[in-house]
Amino acid sequence: MESGNKYKYTQAYFKIRDLILNNPDEDVFVICGGQGASKTVSIIQLIIQALVSSEKEATILSSELSKMKRTVIRDYKKISKDWGTIQYESDFNRSESKHEYSNDSYLDFLGADVNDVGKGFRRDIIYINEADKLDIDTAVQFISRAKLTIIDYNPDKPFWGFDYINENNFLTLTFEDNEYLPPSEVKSILDYKVKGFINPSLEFKQLFDEKNIKSKYWSNKWKVYGCGLVGKLEGVVFEHIQIIDEIPENAELKAYGLDYGWSNDPTALTEIWYADNAWYLNEVIYETRVEDVPARFKRENINQFVPIFADTNEGRTNELLRTAGYRVRDAKKGPDSVSFGVSIMQSLNLFITRRSTNIIFERDNYIWDTDKSGNSLNKPRKKHGHAFDGARYKFQTEWSDPEAPRFAF
Repeated sequence: MESGNKYKYTQAYFKIRDLILNNPDEDVFVICGGQGASKTVSIIQLIIQALVSSEKEATILSSELSKMKRTVIRDYKKISKDWGTIQYESDFNRSESKHEYSNDSYLDFLGADVNDVGKGFRRDIIYINEADKLDIDTAVQFISRAKLTIIDYNPDKPFWGFDYINENNFLTLTFEDNEYLPPSEVKSILDYKVKGFINPSLEFKQLFDEKNIKSKYWSNKWKVYGCGLVGKLEGVVFEHIQIIDEIPENAELKAYGLDYGWSNDPTALTEIWYADNAWYLNEVIYETRVEDVPARFKRENINQFVPIFADTNEGRTNELLRTAGYRVRDAKKGPDSVSFGVSIMQSLNLFITRRSTNIIFERDNYIWDTDKSGNSLNKPRKKHGHAFDGARYKFQTEWSDPEAPRFAF
């Protein structure tokens, strides 16, 4: 299929195409891209070609449908109009975010913020856009039902997709793979390097030597957006928390942390263990629409002798759990209780078990909120903090309760 007048094939397009064609035994491909690398446009071009060539079903998935309408869907429509696969505005079903082709192929766009997304979907092609912003459970529902999955992500932090990376299915792209990138944007990206390092002309290893770093912020920008390498998300709340393979044998289960979520947000139940001046978080439940919580706790063999520190916003469910024999304690809340609880957790030696994939995702995405100017507001954003909220209930409640033994030692 010939490219259009505006949306031409870049080096990034050919690299992604060749990666897929040269590895027919792989069914999941992971594309890492820095700023201006043309990864999204190139993947959309490949999907359009596949849908035109023969009857196929495809889905493009992202964390939020509303955001996709301003980004990926807009790009798709522009490319399709440029290439002639969309001739009239009515060809694209806006209400369903879906495009049906004349050969019975179709493409739909889904956001993970839609209830029950992923259940029952089987596709020839799944493209997960900005997969680092998606939780692993939702992503796996799609990956397991697709013949071909393409994942892309922004490398500003590690994420669950690294589990799918091997030398046969992984590709890193940078702005240098997009020969049509405007010179002004190329200059902007190169400025990260100039601002970040004392001597920006050094080779890679010497460039990132601590003695050569002029600004950690701009050097990280160059690493992520200039080189397409994994860097560090700015403003992470619990960056000190490490991952551990297993709970130590001498550890004692001190409590559970429970945060409720019924529709889009998950209900998160987290074990909180203690040993040798360190605390360990272990994921038990992390999913949406847990309708019968006491029954679910029974299936999970939740220890009825261990206190559960729970969100007070669901008093009815807390009472049902108490009736079922669980030791539920209402979380102590008040002015600045979130910041207070977070500050306590920041002072602790905290670890997360490797199997707790959703808590690890939260650790890498739970960041400080900012104002419109980018200044920190000294409180975390509400998103990506459900398991940590449950754990926080335990620490802030016991610390603020004079009748409770401090941290339940």
